[in-house]
Amino acid sequence: MRKIQTDRQLRGELLIAWTVMSTICGVAICYAAGIYGSDMLTLAWLIWVILCFPPLLISGTVWALRNHIDKGVKYAWKHYLLVLSLRKQFFDAGLYVTRRIGASEIAVIPWISIKFLPDYASGRVYIRNSIRLHGKLSKTDISAALGRYVMEQIYLKDDGNHYYFDFYDASIDRRLVFNNFKSFKKYSDAIETYELFVDSRTRLPLTHQLIVGQTGSGKSYALHGLLLQMSLKPVKYHLYFADPKSSSIALLGELLSPNDTAEDFEDIVALLEKFVSNMQARRPVLKKRLRKKIDGDYRDFDLSPHILIFDEYAAFSLQLQTKEKKQRDHVDELIAQIILKGRQSGFFIWIVMQQAGSNNIPTFLRDNLPWKTVLGNAEDQTYVTAFGAGVDIPERKMEIGEGVYTYPAVANKPKLCAFPTLNFDVLDALNQGAGVL
Repeated sequence: MRKIQTDRQLRGELLIAWTVMSTICGVAICYAAGIYGSDMLTLAWLIWVILCFPPLLISGTVWALRNHIDKGVKYAWKHYLLVLSLRKQFFDAGLYVTRRIGASEIAVIPWISIKFLPDYASGRVYIRNSIRLHGKLSKTDISAALGRYVMEQIYLKDDGNHYYFDFYDASIDRRLVFNNFKSFKKYSDAIETYELFVDSRTRLPLTHQLIVGQTGSGKSYALHGLLLQMSLKPVKYHLYFADPKSSSIALLGELLSPNDTAEDFEDIVALLEKFVSNMQARRPVLKKRLRKKIDGDYRDFDLSPHILIFDEYAAFSLQLQTKEKKQRDHVDELIAQIILKGRQSGFFIWIVMQQAGSNNIPTFLRDNLPWKTVLGNAEDQTYVTAFGAGVDIPERKMEIGEGVYTYPAVANKPKLCAFPTLNFDVLDALNQGAGVL
């Protein structure tokens, strides 16, 4: 039984057969006409050109257009090799539909195209969807066909006709390494006022955040870099620190915001009340300015953001459960106000904890924290509680400060991240930047 071919293989074989037949035809005509020697070669060549040049020209033009030759030979060649690899892998995996041409059955692989970023460090694969392949494409990890590239995210286009597969060059370390405060400051100064960078590929606007990770996964490591960035912003960042375990975050709070740092339960509740009070005080100010830009927020008017960093929230939650219902409801109401009303005013809460289960943090609160990060190689249940059931986590050994995150419209599914390495005295650097805070 003859092995099934792809449509392009069939066209290639037909083109080769046509080329061979044209050559034989030219030689046969020369012999029939009694033409030999150099005249035969000339006539045979002329016949071959007449018969073969048009299909070869058409094939070459199609190849050039298909591989975007307008973006350069290097781009076209990389595009061709990657598409070829994908087509081979799709064929081997049976990801195609069959068509019958005469007595032959042809495998038609879905249309594939690739868009590289200018530095070839990342890009996107476009694959045409179909009713038959829809369920398979949505679950396919194409990394094995991408060589040094690794698939990062998959999206279905709004009209349902194509899948997008984002990829990045795994040979390039996304983690940034800063050997001195000067280089860190230079990089940070290039980031927008109300954005924070995580690694060379990730910079995100301020919002509510959940950071989850076991001891040693790099939670404090990550916070140090974020705090240092905020200390260098041209707009003053107001920071508040709640640390019921009196850990290193409380020490940083005493350095950066001594009047807005709390460790005892009652002091933390008072800090929450102060935070909400400041948020409510901004609302009439913002409301007045919104008359000039009704869909704006604090960023449009150069207002200072306020961020409450709540470390070891689970410890506080356990203490809260021992209190009377009236006080529990009061605290829940304070946090709910921050979550629901803080974004437009520029008031955000960052919750840091080891586990994000419903026994440690209310589901309502967890689900309304848009920026979620899980650091280290966590257990499956940790990913489920943070991101929800049924999500795919990139399989990779995580070092300190590495993990996955989600952020609406940027990473709807868990995406890799790596917080920067700071090879300098962070406390000394924070002292230098503390004046800005």
